[in-house]
Amino acid sequence: MTEDQHTEDQRTEDQSPPFLRALLAEPGFPGESVLPPLDPRDEMLEFLAGNYAGDRDRGLFTYHRSGRSIADTLAQVLSWRFGAGLHAPGRTERLLDFASGYGRITRFLLQSLPRERLWVSDVYAEAVRFQEERFGVHGLVSSIRPEDLVCAEGFDAITVTSLFTHLPEERFVGWLRRLLGLLRPGGVLLFSAHGEVLLDPEVVMPETGFVFQELSESRSLETSDYGSTWVTEGFVQSAVARACEEPVSLWRAPRALCNFQDLYVAVREEGVDFSGLNLHLEPLLLIETCELEAPDRLALSGWTVALSGAAREVQAALDGRVVATAVVEGRRDDVAAAFGDERLARSGWALTVPLPLGVSRNAAVLVVRVVDGRGVGHPLWAGTVESARLHGAQQNLAAVRRRLDEAEAKLAETEGRAAAESAALQARLAHMEASRFWKLRNAWFRLKGVFSG
Repeated sequence: MTEDQHTEDQRTEDQSPPFLRALLAEPGFPGESVLPPLDPRDEMLEFLAGNYAGDRDRGLFTYHRSGRSIADTLAQVLSWRFGAGLHAPGRTERLLDFASGYGRITRFLLQSLPRERLWVSDVYAEAVRFQEERFGVHGLVSSIRPEDLVCAEGFDAITVTSLFTHLPEERFVGWLRRLLGLLRPGGVLLFSAHGEVLLDPEVVMPETGFVFQELSESRSLETSDYGSTWVTEGFVQSAVARACEEPVSLWRAPRALCNFQDLYVAVREEGVDFSGLNLHLEPLLLIETCELEAPDRLALSGWTVALSGAAREVQAALDGRVVATAVVEGRRDDVAAAFGDERLARSGWALTVPLPLGVSRNAAVLVVRVVDGRGVGHPLWAGTVESARLHGAQQNLAAVRRRLDEAEAKLAETEGRAAAESAALQARLAHMEASRFWKLRNAWFRLKGVFSG
């Protein structure tokens, strides 16, 4: 074995812990033996693991689950545009996955498209090389500035996730211009953005509809080039108009990618009818409580919603076998209010997982799925029994903190109102004491006191 091969083996070490193996065994996933390995230099994997306090196993689960979810949504748009059966000749002949990183989404796009028709591009040359070697796709090293990108190819479709979520305004428009220019006539550009609903409530969206902050998870890119961006639909419409002189039809699906980022579909064609583009999106799941009812019973509850379609049922599987189910029907007015959609009021669920005698609470894999209105199961959470209990405790603590914050805010509001009323009363008394009538009144009481004494 050469030194280079040894280094490569170290970089692509066993990356299939129990949670990930359980996920890859789910229907619709390619399976552990088919999916290419990862590269530990992948910043997205590091970022996701950081969301779980450095738990790499949980990060790997979310990395693959989210990658597959996003790829599935993109494939639905491509099938709408080019027809079902993307593998067939004459469909999508050339697709560019731009800003693709180390292939979180690309590896799942390969389920819908032959590798010889797929190009990848990223500013990290080593990421492009990794995908060329591991996936067998065409590679193109990108650039920080759109005017520096060298590309003589034309594409039927270009997918861009988590790039426009990080760009300053002129760079945002510049990359739209460059990528729209790489499309063949009638081609489609799919790109994601942070909508206004994700902006910190303390930050006011200006009339321009654009907010950029020099904050980023990247360890190597300058935050002035790659920060954090939030936009309104109106801004995106104007940006597309600035970027392309030719007619472009634009469509937006709010929070279509993992119930978070907005998805925009831009077609280099006038008057495109998007009415037939009906996306089936991944449901959103929250486990709020998880406690041992008894040594052999684990009780879970929470809520789940589907922003398109319906969330019909929640399932719990232990080591690959479904052991508990619950119909999604509990009344949750708070969830409906949070999403501003009364249709989501029946989103609560609760179930009890039986724990067989001798089952390991630290080794047995618990997977929680949501079954949508089509009967498709979505594995959205995985862990052990003990990690589920820890998750429940963390959710309880977060709920207590929220209630405490709300109580403190109400107390501060009450104290502020009382202070304002007190100050107003003091000012009124001071004004009265300074008046001629008040001075005469006080003099009379002093005189009366002298005679009465």
